[in-house]
Parts: sequence; C-alpha cells; structure tokens
Amino acid sequence: MARLKFPLWVWVLICLAPLPLPAQPGQRQELTSAGVCARCHVSSTLEWGISMHSTISEGARQPSCTGCHGPSAGHVMDEENGIKPDRIPRGADIAALCVECHGSGCPHTADLQNCQNCHHPHALVNPQLDPAALEEHAKQLTAQQDAYKSQLAEGERLALLQRWDAAGEAFRAALKENPASSRAGEALQMCERRLKPGIPGFQIAGDRFDAPSGLPREIVLEGLNLEMMLVPAGSFEFGSEQHPDTRPVHSVYIAPFYLGKFEMTQGQWTSLMSTNPSFHQGEKFPQAGKLPVEQVSWEDCQKMLAEVNKKSPGGGFRLPTEAEWEYAARAGSTEPLPANQLLRFAWLRDNSEPANPVAPPMRSSMYLIGSGVISAPHPVGAAEPNQWGLYDMLGNVSEWCSSLFQPYPYAADDGREAAAGPGMRVLRGANFSDAADAADAALRHPERPDRRFRWNGVRLAFTPPAPGQRATPSQK
Repeated sequence: MARLKFPLWVWVLICLAPLPLPAQPGQRQELTSAGVCARCHVSSTLEWGISMHSTISEGARQPSCTGCHGPSAGHVMDEENGIKPDRIPRGADIAALCVECHGSGCPHTADLQNCQNCHHPHALVNPQLDPAALEEHAKQLTAQQDAYKSQLAEGERLALLQRWDAAGEAFRAALKENPASSRAGEALQMCERRLKPGIPGFQIAGDRFDAPSGLPREIVLEGLNLEMMLVPAGSFEFGSEQHPDTRPVHSVYIAPFYLGKFEMTQGQWTSLMSTNPSFHQGEKFPQAGKLPVEQVSWEDCQKMLAEVNKKSPGGGFRLPTEAEWEYAARAGSTEPLPANQLLRFAWLRDNSEPANPVAPPMRSSMYLIGSGVISAPHPVGAAEPNQWGLYDMLGNVSEWCSSLFQPYPYAADDGREAAAGPGMRVLRGANFSDAADAADAALRHPERPDRRFRWNGVRLAFTPPAPGQRATPSQK
C-alpha cells in the first residue's frame, strides 16, 4: 500500500511532533510522544501517533516503537546509524506481530498473513480523526512555536551582552512556550550560574567561563589544592575499530563535568589517607610528593573518595566513567597523536628511562632489574597539556575508571556504573613502562578491583551541581 498523502497542516505537525496533541472528543489521544525515537523518525512517529495503536497501553506486546522494534539501545546511541534496531519486521514478519493481538485476523477476510498489504505498519489511521480540530490546533502550535523562537533569540542576544538577569527571564519565557526545550533549559541554567558563579568548597581559578554551561573553566578544591578543569559537554565517536573490545564505534553524549588537571599525587593521597602506598618514594625519588600516587586498587580509590567527599561541601567527587575518560583524553580530536608529537604529551617507556639504564627496556610487568629502575613515573604536569588543559592523560600512570568492563555499546544505565557490581573494572591510559602504541585513547584494560600495581593511579572527577543545589552524591 502506498504511503498516506498528508495535507499541509500535517506537515506543520511533523515539525512540531514533540508537542503532543490534546485528546479530541471520542478519542483518548491523537498524537503520543514516541520518546527518543521521535528525534530522528519524525514522519513515522506522526504516522503512528494518529493511529489507534498510539492509544493502547495494555497487552503483552505494546504496539509502539520499542514494542515492535525492541529496546534498540545501540541504535539509539549511534548517531551515525551504524547499529540497526534490534528488530526490523518486514513482509510476513509484520503480520506475525499483528496476530499477537488480532488473533482472529482481518474482520473482512479472516486473513492472518497479509495485514501489511492493506495497512501501513505505522499509519493505521483512527477513523474518528477530526481534521478540522487538528488543523486549528496546528495553527495554535505554530503561534506557540513562533513565540518560543522569538523569546529564545532575545535571550541569546542578551546573553551575548552578558545581561544575565534579563537573558534568564527571556529563556524562562521560552520554556513556558516549549517546556521540553533542552536548549532553553540549558541556557537558563547558564545564566543562573553566571549570576552566582561560585561552587561551594572551590575557588575559581582565572576568569574563563564555558559559554554553553556558564561553568568556570578551572576550579581548585580548598584545603587539598586539587586543581580541576572543566570538560565541556559534547558528543563524540566512542571506541575504535582497531581493537576487538573497543567495537562498535558509537556516539556517546557527555554532560559537562570536572576532571583533575593532574593525576592525584602522592602528597595529596597522603594528606587524605595518612599513608602512602606508592612504590616510587624514598631516597631515590626526592620529588615523591609531586609524583602520581600508584600501587592503589579500585577499592582503595573508593575509600579515598569517601575521605575527599567528607572534606568537600556536598561531595560530588567520583571516578570518571570510561566514556568520560576517553572523551577527555581525546579533547576534541578524532585521530591518535602522531608518533613525532606523542612524547610531548605522554610519559612512556621511550622517555621515562634514565640516561644510562642498567639493562635494556623490558615489558611493563617486568620493568625492574635488580635495584635498577628501568622506567619510572614523572612529576605530574611535567609534559604538555592537551587541548582542554589536562596533563598526562595518555601516559604517566594508568588511571582507574568507575566502569565495569562490559562489551560495547556503552550505556551508563545498564549496570556497568554500579559501584557495588561484581566484575573487572576499567583502567585507562598508558603508563611510564608502556610502548608508544599503548597510548591510544580508545584502549581499555580490565583489572580486578582489588589489584595493586606500580603503574596504576587515579584522577578525580567531579559532577558540578545545578545552580542553587549541592553537588551530586558520589559513588560509595
């Protein structure tokens, strides 16, 4: 059957599909939001939304996007459309879904196998459709959308003039017209942050602010002298096709968060925990206080987080997720650093050996020869920072992440970020005893959460609170 031909008012509705229509007399609801699916599949959402299927909320299989196509988590996350939905029923497979509810078949022919020949799988039109009422509502939505765009543009104009109070009022007015607008909501939050830029427990370093979020670019935790850089919000292509456990490459959105400008040092760890577990200390390492803490397990890091959150108003400190870590390590880049530039940013085997080593370089698990250290970490911040002001992301010590080591695609809500979940945890980043080919931001390393190695350290992450709120509770 050919697709339905829609008049002009329907195409107006297509542009405004995220805004649901109110129920008309004799109808429960003409257009129902299809959730995240509506972002891309607008036409199909509209077709489904004006059918009786959109009004059904009971039954073994819901006649909705996920009911027919499956949860399709990978497809939702992959903006490049490389991952298809879990199910794409075609031909007779469509009829097989139909008969789960319509067991008696077609009321005219009793046919159970060819539903799709007469009915488009999405546009099963409600015979009680009232075109005149819908057209009138489309006009109202158009006026509402015009008011929203006008207020949004005025808010953005005022924000450019740094008139944060007036800009905030315009964004509030835009939200009143379109409460679902993330653009207006985020802009309002930015204005509120610029009006009150402080974060409890932190000092703002410098006068640079992130334009989209209104957050200061750099902050310092009072008392611990812990410097943190803002990682701006954005989407990136997560993973790599070069390694079996970094596939498939898929799109992931990262909300703004703070990450340690440097790896946590031995001095900072000792001030929190009153002990120093690091191997690289003592007379051979006079700068030990500035070296990254190492020989710490994931479980040790959880205890450290509890201590640092006691000293920070509202808490909010945690380990970065592995998606956040990779995003921060890439710093907007899509390609690995060329070999002739890598050693400017990373401490690896090639630039972490003494001038006259007592033995040739060996693998990271065997980097000690008698009493001679073949390679060792460097004081934090001794190399060059990446584009977002973060030091030693690709090499010095490897860094623990919060995530359980699970297959891709990555989803923060699938259990891999549960602090109490059993399994291997993720380490990210090369270390001082690794070869250059290990300095790939996409590489992931599974490790037992209780293991302590001389090349494993930690870098803190911090979730900024919403304006007027305390920090997000940390993982325990």
